[in-house]
Amino acid sequence: SRTTFLHIMVAPLTIAVTGIAIIPKRAERALLDVEISATGFSRAFISAEVQLSCRRLEDILRKVSPANDSQLARESATIAHWSMTSLKTTSHLPTDQYGTVLKNAQRVYSTSVSFDIRIRDFSKLGTFASQVSTLPYTLIHSVRWALTSTTRQAYESKLRAMAAEDALERAKDYAKALGLTAVWPVEVKEAQWGSHDPNAVMKVQEKAMDMRRPVSDSDPAFADLFFEPEEVTMSTRIDCKFEAE
Repeated sequence: SRTTFLHIMVAPLTIAVTGIAIIPKRAERALLDVEISATGFSRAFISAEVQLSCRRLEDILRKVSPANDSQLARESATIAHWSMTSLKTTSHLPTDQYGTVLKNAQRVYSTSVSFDIRIRDFSKLGTFASQVSTLPYTLIHSVRWALTSTTRQAYESKLRAMAAEDALERAKDYAKALGLTAVWPVEVKEAQWGSHDPNAVMKVQEKAMDMRRPVSDSDPAFADLFFEPEEVTMSTRIDCKFEAE
């Protein structure tokens, strides 16, 4: 008699995992979010006041920015870069809690300008922030920590390799637990890349004051602020599919 052997083909197991890579680095830049704004019944008055504080802040910024584009000038300057928005003015009529305009209401105007300031020299950050805080109508909303684009780009390749290795190790762990020995990749999709630290945003705690009055640089309420740079986490994540048997 003849014996027949039936060979059953079993499809490889598909394993989908996410590879993660994280590299912490000490912050290289402090990003100041500064706003100069005023509200009042006279559009001309508040616009003039805001523009005056803007000019004073611009004068401060120019003094601590690089004098030219040379490497020496850039490395010796407190400020790495700064920019500002154009003057923005809005107006509204006061209303009650139901949205009804108040009787004999006078139109209220609001004018604001925002500055994005990037500090290179952390040792002078506190002094600079204190000086800015004394300007009328000026508020430092927060200080955020960041890396330079050069540093981020330098680590992109290493992060991708680390994420791929992490994904492979995860897939091998699952395969081993299921009694499989051979593992190979079939799909890689880059999911996310960035630099972030959820604890790297600090609100600037300041003594409440009337920003419409002149403030002396010697006001004890504005002694030099102290900032401790945080680590910024560079990370990437990739979604991978492997097959195993």
